[in-house]
Amino acid sequence: MTQDVRFDASAPNPIASSPKKNPPVHHRKTRHFDWCSGPHNPTKGEAALWMAVITQAMMDALSKATNSEARYHKHEAIRWLTGNGRNFITVCQLADVDPDYIRRKAKRTLASPVAWRAEAGKGKRYLERKAYRKALKTPKKPLPDEDAGRMVITGPWLA
Repeated sequence: MTQDVRFDASAPNPIASSPKKNPPVHHRKTRHFDWCSGPHNPTKGEAALWMAVITQAMMDALSKATNSEARYHKHEAIRWLTGNGRNFITVCQLADVDPDYIRRKAKRTLASPVAWRAEAGKGKRYLERKAYRKALKTPKKPLPDEDAGRMVITGPWLA
């Protein structure tokens, strides 16, 4: 016994218009869009997603890969970031950033690129992990015996 559920954007949202914030559990079975009423902020998540698109474009534009596919993506990313296309403007607006600001920063970064991450085997975290692994492999030295060279008398009567 399955029920066909269709989303109608023009229909009022039963969850948003519900006076109860947290209905009893037995009522939740009838709600199909329970995830909409949570305390999360979907707008902020969307902005983060679109900011990730801009970040990926910058990573592609700064790529040093030499194969033909990577060079194509690099060229397209540079064209997209430095151009004034409608797609770029829309993505910046969805990311809640100024397109002119992103364009200026992209041009400045492309003109004088700096490494955005350390080379393999040279980063701070890599060196920390390497030192930690080395410390795990080395055997622990025994603590110096304080009573070395002295005669120690032991027995049940000393307790």
